[in-house]
Amino acid sequence: MQSMRLLLVLALGVLAPFPAAAQAYPSKTVRIVVGTSPGGSPDVFARLIAQKMSESWGQVVIENRIGANGNIAAEMVSKSAPDGYTAYVCDSAIWAINPHLYAKVPYRPLEDFAGISTISTLPTFLTVHPSVPATTYAEFIIYAKKNPGKLSYASSGNGSIHHITTELFKSLAGIEMVHVPYKGMGQAAPALIAGDVQVAFSSYTAMAQFVKAGKVRILASADGKRTPALPDIPTIAELGIPGFDMASMLGALVPAGTPRAIIEKLNAGVVAAVASPEVHDKIAGFGVRIGTSTPEQFDALMRAEYEKYAKLVKLSGAKLD
Repeated sequence: MQSMRLLLVLALGVLAPFPAAAQAYPSKTVRIVVGTSPGGSPDVFARLIAQKMSESWGQVVIENRIGANGNIAAEMVSKSAPDGYTAYVCDSAIWAINPHLYAKVPYRPLEDFAGISTISTLPTFLTVHPSVPATTYAEFIIYAKKNPGKLSYASSGNGSIHHITTELFKSLAGIEMVHVPYKGMGQAAPALIAGDVQVAFSSYTAMAQFVKAGKVRILASADGKRTPALPDIPTIAELGIPGFDMASMLGALVPAGTPRAIIEKLNAGVVAAVASPEVHDKIAGFGVRIGTSTPEQFDALMRAEYEKYAKLVKLSGAKLD
């Protein structure tokens, strides 16, 4: 009997730290890693969420780890302690595009991460410099076909969602444009404004101020359905390429193995922050579709997008070493 009691005490001693740790969480600074430069959609949205969460959680900080289309940040997070103190806010390039684009990535997207919640869908828009003699999508296609290779397009880097989207668009629309990669939309947007390039698929986040100033023209959305904040912008699927849907999902991840109770706390924190009027209204103003989820829903979405983009990356012809 005494031996049984001793075993029970030892078992409780081993198991007790896990719920206790979850109950005490967070007891120190939570770090949200972003794999893009300041000003990009993941960075802007992560900062809004972190600021709101800090009001009740204590300090939640942002750390930018830039490079390799988010792979550097993804590797760091995947190898971090699964204790809930390191999270990653990223777009679907991490779990859906990069694994098929690169010959090898330093992480396993579906095994090394656990979903916290989706945050939003980031539509990309076909934008052109005013020097392009086209005010509609149809006029743009006619001009591009008459002038193969004359137009240059910017992307946020080789293998980025903007690069894949444009290459797929070129293939399906039957047009030719020259790719000019930049280190993030923070560099690509000014290049378009200056007329160094004439075309870019970009989030509204990066182009909003220039669109309002008349320095950039939006012709169409690459999303599968119209964006609520920009209801007058038609989709490419409506205008000539049925089924075209290249919206990017933004979400929050943690290393696999993070205790379920902590993931649920993180989920509640992110969902509450996104739902707060001050965060919700600011995010909605960037022309995105806001949508949070349960961790289980996000995990399922990652698996589905992984399969979807395996085909799309192959169709686009893009490949990186």
